[in-house]
Amino acid sequence: GLPPPPTSGQGLPPPPTSGQGLPPPPTSGQGLPPPPTSVHHGLTYQPGPVPTATTGLAGPTGLAGPTGLAGPTSFATQMAAAPPSGGVSSAHTSVPELRPVNVMEVRNILPAQPLEHPRAILPGGLHDFNPDPSVLCSTMNAVPATSGMLNKMKLPFAIHVHPFKDLDRSACPVLHPRVIVRCRSCRTYINPFVTFIDSRHWRCNLCFRPNALPEDFDINHQTGLRGDRSHRVELKRSSVEYIAPSEYMLRPPQPSVYYFLIDVSYNSIERGLLGVFCRVLLDCLDKLPGDARTMIGVLTYDSTLHFYNLQSALSQPQMLVVSDIGDVFLPSPNSLFVNIKQSKELIRTLLEDLPGMFANNRNTSSALGAALQASYKLLHPIGGRVTVLQSGLPNLGPGALKFKDNGSALKKDAINMSPSSDFYKRLALDCSAQQIAVDLFVFSGQFVDLPTISCISKFTSGQVSYHPNFHHSKAVEREKFEKEFRRYLTRNIGYEAVMRIRCTEGMSLHTFHGNFFVRSTDLLSLPNVNPDLGYAINISIDESLKSIGMVCFQVALLYTSYRGERRIRVHTLALPVSDQLAQVYARVDVQAIAGVIAKMAVDRSSSSSLGDSREALMNTAIDCTKMYRTHCASSMQSNFSLPASLSLLPLLMLSLMKLRAFTLSASVSTDSRMQAMNFIKQLPLDHLMLYVCPHLYALHDLSDKDVESRDDGMEVVCPQLLQLTAEKLTRYGMYLMDYGLGLYIWVNKETPQELIQFVCGVQHFGAIPENMTVLPAPTNTFSRMVSMLIKQIRRSRQHHMPLLVIREDGPHRLLFIDRLSQDKTERGTSYYEFLTHVNRQLTK
Repeated sequence: GLPPPPTSGQGLPPPPTSGQGLPPPPTSGQGLPPPPTSVHHGLTYQPGPVPTATTGLAGPTGLAGPTGLAGPTSFATQMAAAPPSGGVSSAHTSVPELRPVNVMEVRNILPAQPLEHPRAILPGGLHDFNPDPSVLCSTMNAVPATSGMLNKMKLPFAIHVHPFKDLDRSACPVLHPRVIVRCRSCRTYINPFVTFIDSRHWRCNLCFRPNALPEDFDINHQTGLRGDRSHRVELKRSSVEYIAPSEYMLRPPQPSVYYFLIDVSYNSIERGLLGVFCRVLLDCLDKLPGDARTMIGVLTYDSTLHFYNLQSALSQPQMLVVSDIGDVFLPSPNSLFVNIKQSKELIRTLLEDLPGMFANNRNTSSALGAALQASYKLLHPIGGRVTVLQSGLPNLGPGALKFKDNGSALKKDAINMSPSSDFYKRLALDCSAQQIAVDLFVFSGQFVDLPTISCISKFTSGQVSYHPNFHHSKAVEREKFEKEFRRYLTRNIGYEAVMRIRCTEGMSLHTFHGNFFVRSTDLLSLPNVNPDLGYAINISIDESLKSIGMVCFQVALLYTSYRGERRIRVHTLALPVSDQLAQVYARVDVQAIAGVIAKMAVDRSSSSSLGDSREALMNTAIDCTKMYRTHCASSMQSNFSLPASLSLLPLLMLSLMKLRAFTLSASVSTDSRMQAMNFIKQLPLDHLMLYVCPHLYALHDLSDKDVESRDDGMEVVCPQLLQLTAEKLTRYGMYLMDYGLGLYIWVNKETPQELIQFVCGVQHFGAIPENMTVLPAPTNTFSRMVSMLIKQIRRSRQHHMPLLVIREDGPHRLLFIDRLSQDKTERGTSYYEFLTHVNRQLTK
């Protein structure tokens, strides 16, 4: 793998000098910027005018750069002149995506506006039927016709899917047809990309076999006219949801079942976790998704298990203690989880009393494995969701683990992130078979062996949330957990789900990424499904696709809604096939490529080592450039030229290598590294890319010119994006960073007091609280624009987006600095050093 961040005299070589075979470092006016002009508290700043309340809030930022990857609608016409070999002819320089970019010389590599996913171009405007890329997209929007072409590119062919994303009915209409029309051979759902042979038959777009239409398919029941298909929504929308008939049910739809496991050992009590949990659950008790059948139960544990009888006939909750954790049994199987409506008062009483019941607990043991076994025994007849709040290393009973220090005994690049025990994986597979999902919330700054215990969520389609700094007295951490947990309790949920991915004949699925159990070659078992999880699937090309012209993917999610309805959510994506490499390169989606490579690197860190993962990320940048130069680039292009569509790939690979998941920094613990890997595996693509490459805005430059009106009349703020380097920061500025999971506002020491008063509501820099998470109500135009931008970002996310104001001299400053991925930090080299290293490999 790559060496650790270089120090003086070691690591990556210095920028080459004249005569070494590589071009000299760029000078002022070309390439990368000249040496920094000033250094201020560890950050390099660019000199700039001091903003004021009038002049400082207006005027352009002066940023320039690529404007994105979306191409013109005349793509097919422009590509018609492609040479038979697939190489890039001079005619292709007019295609923006194929414009050669020497990344060594580009000063502003990041675009000034958020990057958009490129569109597939299909004949007859069929591409307009494709789903939103945030729901389903491909790494290649023109599919190579053969596996040989794909191998030449050294890039992954994969799809990303966010199947249960919260969508309104206009984006995903709900249908209740008399008959759900499907292919009789491959079971594909009818969609906008099928073809009609005649008025009574249609041809499947995946297996190409003919099918008969139902008798009344062409009858518009509103007009009574036959032959009118304008009412068939499934032919106009590629994302639809069916209410399924009884034949889609193996058993009656299960009710919503919520079972909570709370660690009440000393560490949990000292942190105040139990009190915060009980307070939030009490507030959300009436908002839990479900119907009149909704069930709930609670189990607490330390060295023993504490069950609670909550039957409505009781006058108060009854605690039942099981001390034999080696052979767990259920003391009262029929009364340990109850109907939430019938026993609501008892549930409220229990949640109010629990903090006081364990206030003086000094037991330091944690029997997590036994608690999970008990939950499995209790829920296996019906299924449901288990929520675990764990505050330390499981150290007693089944699944007990021992402390290990992954960093001291091994070199950092030799770290393996595989589990130390298979107990939690085996239990997870049992849970998955009985439609039980387990979500894990971990609260400990000490080692808890997250690579091992997170298996209980990984294989049950659950999720992992890690809060190492949580304490009830820390307002920032407490508020972060409270809001995240409220969202978790009240968001949409689906039960006993399966997801099947179908693709056109000639292709196959070979690797899946996410949290699930693979039941068969194209079927994933998801005991629970929620709107915050995304998945990726690698695709193989097994046969030549030249004669097809268009390939399709269909993702069908069959689940039980919290209202007890069996539903099928279907997403279908169509892509053109090309036998010319130039067309394929022009339609690659660099964000989707980086996303799936990140997930593949996480898998490699478990099966091999961290060093191998880093080497794979580095080799992606090297191999992709070599293959493009060999098969597509003209002889006039430099060694380190990439098409504009891939120009961000080296920076994205470097950004991945500097994340907690893959950095060699000694300050990253095993558990925090594992949680970063969990983010990569769990997050939908759009959220993942912000986590990898954040958006940075100059708040002090906001002005009326950044406010635009949308078609629906709503105003939005659209400031330009900055490069992720301190070179673009002025010492007088104030900046907003969106890193996908939250927001940072960076305030410099020399930021004018007027701006600080407008945004933070305090008189001067020194008065900004160290843990400021809420901004005061806006009082003027500038503060209203800042507030509008923050609200706009939050509305675009499904999860909670915490805000933290960071002072330049504050304790949280490294949170911001480490996200400047183009600069040299403790986590890795600078972007220029990385490019120099890659360039040397290209010239070998």
